[in-house]
Amino acid sequence: MDWKNSLYFLIPMFIILLLVFPVFAEVRLSYNPIYNRGVVALFLFKKKVIYYIFSFHGGYIELQNEKETKAEQLQFQSEKFEVVEEFGKQMMDKVKLKKLYIFYNIGVGDAFASSMLCGFINQVFSFFFLFLKSKKPTASFCVYDTVSYNKEVFEMAAVSQISISLFDVAYSFLYSVIITTD
Repeated sequence: MDWKNSLYFLIPMFIILLLVFPVFAEVRLSYNPIYNRGVVALFLFKKKVIYYIFSFHGGYIELQNEKETKAEQLQFQSEKFEVVEEFGKQMMDKVKLKKLYIFYNIGVGDAFASSMLCGFINQVFSFFFLFLKSKKPTASFCVYDTVSYNKEVFEMAAVSQISISLFDVAYSFLYSVIITTD
């Protein structure tokens, strides 16, 4: 076999490497319950893939971006929900969390009450991060808080960076579909 024919082996090798090596994704989530508005975005390799502006309205969620606006009914007993729930369980072990940063700006109109509330929220996030650190010891966690002492404000945002291989995603999805179908 000469070297020209052996170059064709690079194509399947590239496909296998693409499936096995991890993909770095970043998820950004922001929500303001006062205005009932939020944004969720997915970035792959620092490029925005999808984003939606969302709001909750009773039994459905409204999703919109520059191309479309749609309303999705929230059903917690459907077959789709069972597949998504099982897929989430399967992905928990396979996802490698790299960082999780939480930002918030809270104020209740009173300086003392605002500072006490923010201190309590910091403690809750600290305990949550301690729990996550025991499960994912190489991850980086941080809370950035802003206290609005004299205004009524409630804004939260989270930035999460994860890595996962495409093979793990495909395997988890197929396993979830197979396990939930009767």
